[in-house]
Amino acid sequence: MSAATVELPLAPVPHAAPGLRLLPAPCSEPPYDDERPGGRPLPLRATSLGSRPLRIVPPLPDDDWSEATRTPASDLPPAKPFAHALVQRLLEVLAGVRPLKQLQRDTSLDVYGELERVLTTRPRTDGPRPDGRAVRSVRVQQRAEGIAEVSATVRRGTRYGALAFRLEGINGSWRCTELVGA
Repeated sequence: MSAATVELPLAPVPHAAPGLRLLPAPCSEPPYDDERPGGRPLPLRATSLGSRPLRIVPPLPDDDWSEATRTPASDLPPAKPFAHALVQRLLEVLAGVRPLKQLQRDTSLDVYGELERVLTTRPRTDGPRPDGRAVRSVRVQQRAEGIAEVSATVRRGTRYGALAFRLEGINGSWRCTELVGA
């Protein structure tokens, strides 16, 4: 005995909301130059970088600082904004929300090694990310030969502390060569 299937006609429902439809996903990739009509490449757009020209900074050698040259203060960017940003990044590294590798370009090999030793020997506290109010004050005393002495007052959780460090202008950018209080 075989079962017979009965097909019932479906009547349209009057005034029903439109049903779900399956639509093809649009292509999210831009066309290649040879796929454009006429085969011409896309025109270049002007970027809105402001009036500041880009400053290309060559990377410092990883192991050898013998090629590093001292840069006078007149050829360096302002020390205070750099120092403020460096303190903020340092607090984020100490809080465990930023990798230490991101400080390598801004520190000397000795300072980087000392920070690495401190982070591996003491227990890390997973706290909240230091916000913009974590750096309370930054004071900079800059000399013409490309050296800046910096002191900063910081807030870590509910406690306050102080940092002192030395910035030296090397190969056109600031580098932290001494750090006390981390």
